[in-house]
Amino acid sequence: MLVKKRMTRDPVTVSPADSLADALRLTRARRIRHLPVVQDGEVVGIVSDRDVRLAMPSPLTESDEHRVRFLERTRISDVMRGEVVTIGPHDTVEDAATLMRRRRIGALPVVDAHGRLMGIITESDVLDAFVEILGPPGQSSRIEVALPDRAGELARAMRVIGEDQGVNVCSLMVPPGTAGERRIAIVQVATIDPRHVIEALEGAGFEVGWPSLETDLRHGGGA
Repeated sequence: MLVKKRMTRDPVTVSPADSLADALRLTRARRIRHLPVVQDGEVVGIVSDRDVRLAMPSPLTESDEHRVRFLERTRISDVMRGEVVTIGPHDTVEDAATLMRRRRIGALPVVDAHGRLMGIITESDVLDAFVEILGPPGQSSRIEVALPDRAGELARAMRVIGEDQGVNVCSLMVPPGTAGERRIAIVQVATIDPRHVIEALEGAGFEVGWPSLETDLRHGGGA
């Protein structure tokens, strides 16, 4: 899945010359947490609602009137993060998730090849994408299939499900593992009762759990 499919297009932005009061009003009115800072069409920074809160004087030491004046006179350029981490529209959502985790940030402005802002993708967008991939809507069931680390084992399991049992696979994910160790395929199958699929897979020599190998519903919660 590509970033352009999950990003928010034409996001709300601010300029370096805008005030913190402007940023606070926008984040509250639009219910957003991140504002790209744009100047002459180029992304020059990013500011979050957290940045604004951290910059504000404490209500324990300053009056409300002083805090309001502080917000009005303080420019975005004074608190924004200037070294902006961006991503392209044709990068994958997995790339975005990896980048956010590595850099410990909650949003990435999406820019084109010329650095112009196209959108923004947030950690919530990434989470929604993975939920959609792992848990498709409709009548389906999640099973886990242990695969020996040999070429063709995943294809063989898919043939058992699709060709032998006539059941569609809604989604499939095989997390990376260590070479030589078995891999666990997470399979969403288009049936609310996958027991006949499980029996067929086990008959073909696979170890299977529903919804997982650790908590198998057929065995009272234990594999």
